[in-house]
Amino acid sequence: MNGFIARLGIFLLAIISFSFVLIYGGAAWAPLPEGIPDSGQATSWILQFAIFAHVVLGLRVFGLLVTWTFIAPTTGETISRDGRKAVLHASSIAALWSLSAVIAGLTTMANVLGVPFKDIFRQGFISTYLLYLPPSRSYIITALIALGIAIAGVFLVSLNSVALLAALAGAGIAAPLLNSHAASLGSHSLALTSSVAHGLAMSAWVGGLWAVSEFVKAKDLKVVTRFSALAAVSVAVLAISGIAAAYARLDSISDLWLSRYGQIVVLKTVFFALLMWLAVQIRARLASTGNLKKFLAAEVSIMALAIGVGVALHSTPMSRISAPLNSAGEEILGFAYPPPPTLSTIIFGWNPEWFMLTVSLVAAALYTIGLIRIKRNQISWSPLRTISFMIGIGLVIWTTNAGISMYSKVSFEYHMIQHMTLSMIAPIFIVLSAPITLALRALPAQKTSDHRNNRDWILALLHSGYSKLITHPLMVLAIFTFGLYGLYFTPLFSTFMASHTGHIFMELHFLISGLLFSYVVVGTDPSPRNVPYWARLMIVLVGLSLHAFFAIAIMQSSEPIGVDWYIQVQPPWIIDLLADTNAGGSIAWALGEIPTFSLLVIVAVMWSRSDTRLAKQVDRAADRDGDAELKAYNAQLSALNKHDNSINE
Repeated sequence: MNGFIARLGIFLLAIISFSFVLIYGGAAWAPLPEGIPDSGQATSWILQFAIFAHVVLGLRVFGLLVTWTFIAPTTGETISRDGRKAVLHASSIAALWSLSAVIAGLTTMANVLGVPFKDIFRQGFISTYLLYLPPSRSYIITALIALGIAIAGVFLVSLNSVALLAALAGAGIAAPLLNSHAASLGSHSLALTSSVAHGLAMSAWVGGLWAVSEFVKAKDLKVVTRFSALAAVSVAVLAISGIAAAYARLDSISDLWLSRYGQIVVLKTVFFALLMWLAVQIRARLASTGNLKKFLAAEVSIMALAIGVGVALHSTPMSRISAPLNSAGEEILGFAYPPPPTLSTIIFGWNPEWFMLTVSLVAAALYTIGLIRIKRNQISWSPLRTISFMIGIGLVIWTTNAGISMYSKVSFEYHMIQHMTLSMIAPIFIVLSAPITLALRALPAQKTSDHRNNRDWILALLHSGYSKLITHPLMVLAIFTFGLYGLYFTPLFSTFMASHTGHIFMELHFLISGLLFSYVVVGTDPSPRNVPYWARLMIVLVGLSLHAFFAIAIMQSSEPIGVDWYIQVQPPWIIDLLADTNAGGSIAWALGEIPTFSLLVIVAVMWSRSDTRLAKQVDRAADRDGDAELKAYNAQLSALNKHDNSINE
């Protein structure tokens, strides 16, 4: 009973702080001027509390799944008995999470359309607008993900499967953040990337601490130590993403004390600092006999206040207002039209896509850390591999952040340069750098009886059924083909181009499909499938043919590709969209066929070297045993010959 009262008190504390900040920050309902459609006070408050429930339930599901998959003790390849109970609990919470996301999606739609919540069920609004409006669509996506977790969590017990559920929960948390009100900012890439990073880091820290709290009370140092590593990373991401979010949403430093939004940011920062101090105090007392009760109570209370403030801040009007641009097309893009392209503006221009830049820099940092570790352990590593990786990552950064990325949004020709570089050139360099081998050599090989370490997770992923499925040659070609024909010859291309999230999805698809293709064909890393070299040559030849037909089809196209998008954002220096499309086909042919031919050469060289190594191994074996295998074979032939002769006689 006391535990229930304590949990209820914590929940009410979060609700009070959430409501207070909503009212103070100006996000609560207020009557609109006459003539403007208004959904009403009830709909507005239902929306806000549905969002609050969505955040709290989501971080609870995410924290449980992450904790009992990566941090808590496990049993072999499956979660423990206690972990099974936790996953079932997460499954039930996920059902409520799905319901809250549905309500948030419906009330978001009602709020955008300016109709009361009860009216959206009467006039066909749901079928017409629910999936059309990006904010409401994102909540429905989360609802479907949460429903899938609720159902799958009842049946799944393997660590790999529960880890997949944790990844899906992270996607469910991120989906609404990608369509937040920060999307209207001129610096929307930084605003949205920081929002997603902040939301996931907060969910990992708070949700993880919520799930680990019982281990903390029991002073289980092994679990707490593992959680501390996750908490440290989460706190660092929270700090960096918080600074980035404030920079994107505030006009000046003075807004921190002059605007309501800035004041709430300062309040949230104070809570964050207090939580950090309390976490240090709790960690210091874990190994002693000191009483943790008051520190845990204080931390949970402040965390409840911080959650309420943070969720309300997400809905609070920002102090920064983007300056209007010169045309409707520029308003759609979110930036002014780039000048007519020159070699300098294409190569040295700067238009950062913060998500891809962050992912690339993290990958480069991890590769560098791996190099430092193996050097410290006196393990040899070819400098050519390091150079190859840095070239590949450098190409990814260039195509997604330099001037070419800005031109790719308004011109199909330059989009195709970006696509071919991401999918056909950069992956070859990255795969030849053997990053998986580096990770396996850099990470410690010591096994623990009750927990998978990072090296074990890499090996488990390599040998999982998922990896075997996606590395099947037919699956590789299917993914490769979808990125060409399924994207550009359907309305999907214009749909993805019209959304910042869709654009990131395309860039990720180009890069991942290219990495998968190169990994199966020329990868030197461990692989779940032993694909023979003749099959690799066949994959490249089929891919070469498919790509050639694709490029020729675009070169000879009688209609512009993605015309629904490019006609809206056509800058003055593009006169003919069809000519731009045909030029893109030429680029696709040149930048696609040359790297693919290079893959043929690399496979042929690898095949030749493999045969040479096999021949040397056979020769060394013959030298060691006096060519026993050949002598045994000759003796067998001699015996057969004698047997035949005896029969004839």
